[in-house]
Amino acid sequence: MALDYLTFPDELDRADYAMIGLHGRNANKYAFFPFVRQMGFLHTRWVLPSATFAGEESADVRWWFDNDRKDPVEVQQSRGEITRLIDAQLADGIPPENIFLVGFSQGAVMSVDTALRYPQRLGGIVALSGYVVHPDYLREERHEANLRIPIFLAHGTRDHILSVEVGRENNRVLTDLGYDVDYNEYDTAHRVSSQETRDIRAFLHRHMYGIELDDPRKQDEHVVTF
Repeated sequence: MALDYLTFPDELDRADYAMIGLHGRNANKYAFFPFVRQMGFLHTRWVLPSATFAGEESADVRWWFDNDRKDPVEVQQSRGEITRLIDAQLADGIPPENIFLVGFSQGAVMSVDTALRYPQRLGGIVALSGYVVHPDYLREERHEANLRIPIFLAHGTRDHILSVEVGRENNRVLTDLGYDVDYNEYDTAHRVSSQETRDIRAFLHRHMYGIELDDPRKQDEHVVTF
């Protein structure tokens, strides 16, 4: 069954870029809205899916895989659904290098897991407060098309859900696999800080347009202020 998702903004005069935003465990497609509104990129479509699996108590509580078991079959199923979302953006005319995966927590796990296996070069990965699931599988299954994909990793030093040591190990695993990682730590818990948001915005701006956004709060021809 295809993922339930929404797009933001509802209408665009044109979509040059696509950002696929993947929420964390026990959330849904609406969880990324506060973050997305602060990005402000023009001519950019955000695709915000609810995760593959539903919690027992509410269909609005979703997860990409069971946190304890980390079942490779569940991870693979979620990867397949996210891959279909990427394919749909390609079919809509957006070049693969203009498609980015942005994820938080379990969504960060799936962003890395999916993008590094994708058979066409994507624009980049933003993986916040996550980790690499089954790195041995990734080593065998990753695709050469995305060996040079830009990766922004971030983790909170006060994260009590996934400790900062998990973030540092995430960076080590990807660096050892040969990826160019922009790793950052922030004085925050299991959340996205305001400085982190500004740094993400600058990272995306750099890899979308090939130029630095020297002040992420100012307006230029590509973004609106926040």
